[in-house]
Order: sequence, then C-alpha cells, then structure tokens
Amino acid sequence: MQGLNTSLRPPSFVGGSRMPPRSSLAWTAALVLVAGALGVAQSAKQAPAGAPSIGGLAAAGEPGRAIKVSGVVVDSAGASVRDASIYAYQTDAEGYYGVKPVSDSQNPRLKIFLRSDAQGAWSFDTIKPGSYPNSKAPAHIHFEVSAPGFAPRFFEIVFEGDPFVTDEMRRNRAFSVRSIDAGGRVTEKIVLQRQ
Repeated sequence: MQGLNTSLRPPSFVGGSRMPPRSSLAWTAALVLVAGALGVAQSAKQAPAGAPSIGGLAAAGEPGRAIKVSGVVVDSAGASVRDASIYAYQTDAEGYYGVKPVSDSQNPRLKIFLRSDAQGAWSFDTIKPGSYPNSKAPAHIHFEVSAPGFAPRFFEIVFEGDPFVTDEMRRNRAFSVRSIDAGGRVTEKIVLQRQ
C-alpha cells in the first residue's frame, strides 16, 4: 500500500474559485471506508498530552448559532476510553474554514484539541457550521479520534433537518446525523474498535 495517498480531506478552495463537488463528503467517506477495508492506516492529528476534556472550538462572539457538542469515547463493549485524543474542526457560519474568502480545510480557523476524561467524556462550545458556499454539502463538524490500542476513527457530525443530508449519509459510518436540541446541545457517542 505504499505510495497510496491517504489524505482524505475535502479539497481547499479560495473565494469560490474551486468549490468542492456536490458529492465531496460522500467521496471522502467512501475513501475512508475503502482505505480501512484495504488496511491503509490513516493517522489522526493528536491532542497534546494533558489537553483538557472541555473547551471552546469557537471563541465567544463568533457569529452564528451557539451550540454545545459533548459526548463520550467508549470501546465496542461500552467501556470508557480515557485520554483519547479528539481533534475537531469546522467551517464558520458562512461555510469558510479560514477568514473569508480563504477556505483551507488543512488549516482551519475553528478547531480544538481535547483528551477524554476518566469517564471518556469530552465537550466543546462552538457555533453551528455553515455549508460550503454554493454547494449542497451539509453543514458538518469533522472529528479525528484516536487512543493507544484502538483504530483511529474519522467521521463528521451532520445535522438532522439539513436538506443536504442524504439517505446514504444516514447509512454510512463516516457520518453521524445528530439533532440539536432546544437548548443548543448535540451529543455523540464515539465508539473505537480495538486493533
């Protein structure tokens, strides 16, 4: 498998000159699943040792609807995974990863590194991301989660009620369709598989 490009992130674009294709999220998910089936290891970005389990992905005052995303990291038997590395990133409310008109998913402005606590819990405050400008990609938050002895997990939270969420996404493990409750809370259980 040497020489196989395992960079599976969506393409970068600047000022709308290079927009992700309509199916870029489905394409990314398909590549993640194929790479996993072929045994290609994709490495997750790592949170520093001692990173907190709670934080702010978007600073106070960031334009957009405030939400709180929280959950737990567990193994396939449901046991808590302590000290799992969690890297999450997203676009702003207008769908840009950088300062408009720049949008580079390799260097997002809104990102956070966390470590799960002793019960596997984690949380962050942010805003609901926007869909990429002029696209039909649903609003989403990227996650890269890893822990020693477990296969890394790459997925995206997409939001219930988004008109661009497809039935394919609902069936695909690379996506997690989540509701935002009346209080602006989103919850996610991240299940890691032992290697």
